[in-house]
Amino acid sequence: MGCSGGSCSTCTECDGDDCDLPPGMLSRYSLDQSTAAGALVWLEIESEDNGKPSVSQCSFDVLSMICSSNEGRTFAVLFGGPDLKELYSHIFGLGVGTIYHVRDKGCDIFNPDIYSKIICDISERIVPAAIILPGSEHGNQLGCRISALTTGEFRRNCTAVRMSGNVLETEPIIIEDSLMCSRMRFPRVASLMAAESFHRVLKKGEGTVIYWQSR
Repeated sequence: MGCSGGSCSTCTECDGDDCDLPPGMLSRYSLDQSTAAGALVWLEIESEDNGKPSVSQCSFDVLSMICSSNEGRTFAVLFGGPDLKELYSHIFGLGVGTIYHVRDKGCDIFNPDIYSKIICDISERIVPAAIILPGSEHGNQLGCRISALTTGEFRRNCTAVRMSGNVLETEPIIIEDSLMCSRMRFPRVASLMAAESFHRVLKKGEGTVIYWQSR
């Protein structure tokens, strides 16, 4: 079947190639378009004075900022034992749809090489547009390793992050973001510094928990 112009040599829809699609379809669909969507957030776990685990405040900042702007899916990943179950409801309450709980033996002890590999494995499964981490020492260690295993780009210690479609926007603004690039590399990796002025509202919610084991 020919194109609407009668000759593919003159049809702007086909750029000179034989076209079997209806008029306008080529401009609507692109094989180069990424299917990446949503955000994956690593939650850093801390111990309270009474010994109970808690999500770091900076991690809650990340979740609050991402969930408030993300129209797609928001995933969370945390490492530790079954005592983390009591944290689920507040994580879901911020807008997270799925929690990946890594419960491998010894995973409650931070290991940047193991953690980054597991986070990348989860990323391969869910294909997020962004991986966001708290801007702590551990978060930045993970960011460097995760970016080396994925896109090679890491935005460290941002003051704000938000999702616009499948695009991660950060402050301070990166000059490359002002350029309309036809191809973007995913996932984008960034860490967020704690925002003392950010208003946190903790409420309970429900969602899906997936227990992840790397071996």
